[in-house]
Amino acid sequence: MALIFGVGTGLFVLAILWALAILLCAVFSRADKLRGASFGLVFLVIIITLILVFIPREDSIPQPSDIRITDQTFIPRVLMLTLFGLFAFLSLIFMFSLHWTEPIHAKPIKSKRF
Repeated sequence: MALIFGVGTGLFVLAILWALAILLCAVFSRADKLRGASFGLVFLVIIITLILVFIPREDSIPQPSDIRITDQTFIPRVLMLTLFGLFAFLSLIFMFSLHWTEPIHAKPIKSKRF
């Protein structure tokens, strides 16, 4: 059973499914002819979610095994992820302080033609 941070792939499939459904509901709500289609879309996603939850393909209890897999690159990956997160946070702070807060002054109109 493949796990990502202790969570199976089925939860990621459901998250992507619901994110797409919410996005499409927002798109359908702006269209005049497709306004009622969002109710059908939500109903369809609920049916698919119930099918995926109540009819799993694998056992939820992992089978015991004698093979122990260890991750030798755990600490370097965590350090790299921490540095990337820190640099992303610092770049957002610098972008906000140096670019987004820069004042834009009005310029006088030189000609009187409109």
